[in-house]
Amino acid sequence: MMRVHARSLLGGIGLALLLCPQSARAWESGEIRLRGRLQTRYEIADKDEEDGGGWYNRFELRRARLDGRWDPSGWVRLVLELEAADGAELMDAYGRLSIHDAFRVQAGHFKKPFSRLKMDSAWEIPLPVRGLLNRDGIATDSHGGYGDRDLGLMLSGRFKKLLRLRYFVGVFTGPGIVDGEGEERKDFVGRIQFRPFKGFRLAVDASHKLYTDEEGITRTRNLFGADARFKIGDFGLQLEGAYGDNLEAGPDEVAHRLWGAHGIATYALKLGEDWVLTPAFMVEVFDPDDRASGRVVRLAGALNLDVYAKLRVVLFAEGALGELEIHYHNDVSDVERRVPTRIMAQLNLAF
Repeated sequence: MMRVHARSLLGGIGLALLLCPQSARAWESGEIRLRGRLQTRYEIADKDEEDGGGWYNRFELRRARLDGRWDPSGWVRLVLELEAADGAELMDAYGRLSIHDAFRVQAGHFKKPFSRLKMDSAWEIPLPVRGLLNRDGIATDSHGGYGDRDLGLMLSGRFKKLLRLRYFVGVFTGPGIVDGEGEERKDFVGRIQFRPFKGFRLAVDASHKLYTDEEGITRTRNLFGADARFKIGDFGLQLEGAYGDNLEAGPDEVAHRLWGAHGIATYALKLGEDWVLTPAFMVEVFDPDDRASGRVVRLAGALNLDVYAKLRVVLFAEGALGELEIHYHNDVSDVERRVPTRIMAQLNLAF
């Protein structure tokens, strides 16, 4: 029942945005800004053989977020973001102190500074699915992942005259440290970004993780990444890759290595003053385990129509060659995970 009401609400808001685009904007009053965003999709995908095979289709309220920002001065900011799709969930809750352009302090619950694609907002990325490297390598649920949100303290800053250098250095901890429940873990994450010339950005990042596994043994895992962005006029190209330890490959003494890389090409076509059509195409190669042969090549494409910067309609399709394969416990057993072929229509709304 909730999904039916959500789709009806989304349709009404979408119509209102089209008819009265200028009135659909975040609410602001002095130092406070409130904003709401909704993301819903209709998906057709093929089932795994273990689930009986064939195709299924479904509507899904992917995200429903409300965020508030308090900016009492030019150097202090408080942010709170909540999501309610399958239940209430805290996304961002942090305070940031900007002492100088070269030195900012941020503390609270927020994204770790690893992977440009992961750091980008789900409302801004050119494809609605970030891909296999993100899902099974960077943002996995195992031990907090390398690039998802967590409690932390981060220092950051930028130097405009030094190749537009930006840096991020943070330490993050799992909830077990705070509430005494779940595993205890710590992440030490760093990222350096350069802009040697206009239209080109290059960055490298690294994550060092300490966690206690189910057997009570402290493990150390690492992931290293790099990404680059090119923009020439309306054409854009994003490249990213990562290599390191797979957090999902079980509690073996010796870590299982993963690697992956992808490229995303986009081209923005202006259909009017406030309408933009952006085709996007993604090629990805991902190998989750160096002890297995489950390398996958994934292809994905999307067509994005942005209206008044408040409404985005997306048509998306993806498919892959090969199956992901991960070996566990010194190759005693293994798990194969097929990448489904799917077609999707998605609607993003901001108000």
